[in-house]
Amino acid sequence: MEQSIIKDIRRLYIKSIIWTIIMSVFTIIISILVIFATIERTANNSEKLVHKQSKSMTDHPSEYMKSSKFNEMKRNLKKNDIILNKFSPNGEFIDGSENFSGLFQGVNVVDMFNSAHFYKDYYHLVQPIVIENQIKGLWVYSYQIKSRHSVSRYIMFGLISITLISPIIYFIIFSRSFINKLYYSVKAPLEELLNASIMIKNKNLEFNLSYNSNNEIGELTQSFRQMQGELKKSLYKNWQHDSEWAVMMSSLSHDLKTPATLIALSTEMLNNVDDLTPNQQLQIDIINRNVLKVNNILESMGQASNIKDPTLIYDVTSIDELIKDVENDFIHLMEKKNIQYEHNLKINNHVEIPYLKVNRILENLFANAIQYTPENGKIRFFVNEKGNYIHFAIEDSGVGIEKEHRDLVFSKHFREDRSRSNSLGNAGLGLFITKKLVDELYGNIEVVDPLVLSGARIEFNIPYK
Repeated sequence: MEQSIIKDIRRLYIKSIIWTIIMSVFTIIISILVIFATIERTANNSEKLVHKQSKSMTDHPSEYMKSSKFNEMKRNLKKNDIILNKFSPNGEFIDGSENFSGLFQGVNVVDMFNSAHFYKDYYHLVQPIVIENQIKGLWVYSYQIKSRHSVSRYIMFGLISITLISPIIYFIIFSRSFINKLYYSVKAPLEELLNASIMIKNKNLEFNLSYNSNNEIGELTQSFRQMQGELKKSLYKNWQHDSEWAVMMSSLSHDLKTPATLIALSTEMLNNVDDLTPNQQLQIDIINRNVLKVNNILESMGQASNIKDPTLIYDVTSIDELIKDVENDFIHLMEKKNIQYEHNLKINNHVEIPYLKVNRILENLFANAIQYTPENGKIRFFVNEKGNYIHFAIEDSGVGIEKEHRDLVFSKHFREDRSRSNSLGNAGLGLFITKKLVDELYGNIEVVDPLVLSGARIEFNIPYK
């Protein structure tokens, strides 16, 4: 089956050709009418003027017998391509054009009175000069009969040129008009699909595609609807899985807190016992340290299970206050390891951001940097604005993260070194929680190459208004 958009394009050009033919024919007809309307088809303007002037001369013959008056009339008539001649009563040439001197040879002069005769491509009107009932001579008016056109050659050339190029002009006009119509009929559904793709990118599947047609774009729209439905099903399953996982983590965390608390109380009581041997004290310290690790793990599990909890308040605070709180929480840990800390904040202090989530993100990143930075190391922290986003970056002088693992560090329970994970006292949930919180804020986070130090550099961006 032939594609419908191709059919539309073909119909477009057929319609353009048909309308071009119609308008070209119309233009030709109009041009012909204009030409005929502007052509002056008089029988002869000269003939009219001859009759008018001859009457004036015959009414006053004595005046025009004078040379001055006759010559004046001759000059005036010559301006209109009329030659005034004068003959004797018997037809002998006296004045005028000698080319017509033989006009009366072999003919009866009287028979030519008051009538026009053709001679040497001219018509000659013969008027007798009658004074006191006597013929004193003959006046002969010589003229040519021809059509005179008031249309100049430039106007004719212009009309012919317009008639010849009008089909091209009409075809361009109609093609452009129909193409624009087709373009706008296609533009609307494409913009709708583009907006839908942007909403999908932003993890929003609540959109409606209204376009319905039997063409290719209609098929694409229908496929988009099907994809939307499948994505909704998939996200629902993921949500269901995450909900089950969150419930499990919450339950597990709750169940483990009681025995962990009992162990902590027991070791506290053992610490009060006198006369403990060094080995016994060492074992108690190990138990206390591991109880602390267990509590940290349980806290992380609780945080991970509450990421989707609607009770998390989307409160806002100024960014400078938030950063001060985070730095105050971790400055003693950095001093304990003699870590050199450097920060650079290039941002409007009055910018407001959600406190709880961003605070948790920064706590996780600072804790991660401090844990992996050796004693006498260095940590650098930067904040600046990039368009409508706030850009955060934290860099340390620790062991760093291998490039092949950078996309995996935000996964659940991922660690490059499992033994190191156990020693740190968390289950790899810190960066996973961080990634989930950044996603909740419609931002992005990634591990990049460090700019100055030799360890890891993590950057994230979140939008703000």
